[in-house]
Amino acid sequence: MDWKHAKSLFIIVFVLINIGLVVVYFNKINNSIVQESNAQSDVNFSKEGIEIPQLPEYKDKEMQAITGSSKSFSSDELEGVYTLTEKDTKINKDINVDLDKDSKQSSFKNFINKESFKGKEYKDKSNNTDKNKVIYEQNYEGLPILNNSKGQIVFNIEEGKVNKYTQTYLDKLKPGNGDNNHKQKIADAKTALDILYYNTYLKKGDKVESVRLGYYSVVKEIGGQVLVPSWEVKIKSKENGKSKTKVLYIDAIKPESTVLEES
Repeated sequence: MDWKHAKSLFIIVFVLINIGLVVVYFNKINNSIVQESNAQSDVNFSKEGIEIPQLPEYKDKEMQAITGSSKSFSSDELEGVYTLTEKDTKINKDINVDLDKDSKQSSFKNFINKESFKGKEYKDKSNNTDKNKVIYEQNYEGLPILNNSKGQIVFNIEEGKVNKYTQTYLDKLKPGNGDNNHKQKIADAKTALDILYYNTYLKKGDKVESVRLGYYSVVKEIGGQVLVPSWEVKIKSKENGKSKTKVLYIDAIKPESTVLEES
């Protein structure tokens, strides 16, 4: 036997085997990455022990950032007996009206349409849990201005009766300036929840109480506001045996970029 040739043949076979093993290894790595990526795009919240509601759908919905400023009211624009505070940007009125708290879509809305400044632009805040307040939010193009004290109508309730009414209004709402501020397709609600999960804002045992689409202000000044399309997610969780509720806002156009907590 020619040991020299046999040795060369052995080395060649050894190299080929190692090349084959390297190829198999990298194929496994690539497959693993693909599976992980696919898994991250479709979280099964039921299996993760997280309760979620029926999610709203906005097929092919496009939105963009908007701007506005607090309305400064004048007495000429108001009917009835009102007082103005906060540099004339908040209307206050003491009232004693028998309104049915459980029929916000009728009695309260009728009152708002009749008594409020541009009342038709306000809609009931669907996830309000404050038993002592009924809140209506100003809307823009059919979507609410989320968690914004500068665009709300609030009824205070005491002993089952409405005793006070306040209103603020965001004026001159319009698309913001900027070359990059064109309408873009939003991410769906499920994608927003997935991002919260992978960033540990959602954990096992949590309950998502509500998910809403609207405009959330990243600048809340009287002189001017910048509001971005956002998903509002209300989460109930338990910490040290006690229930805790938090509200998070996810940029609806670039959900991976911004998560803000209610302020």
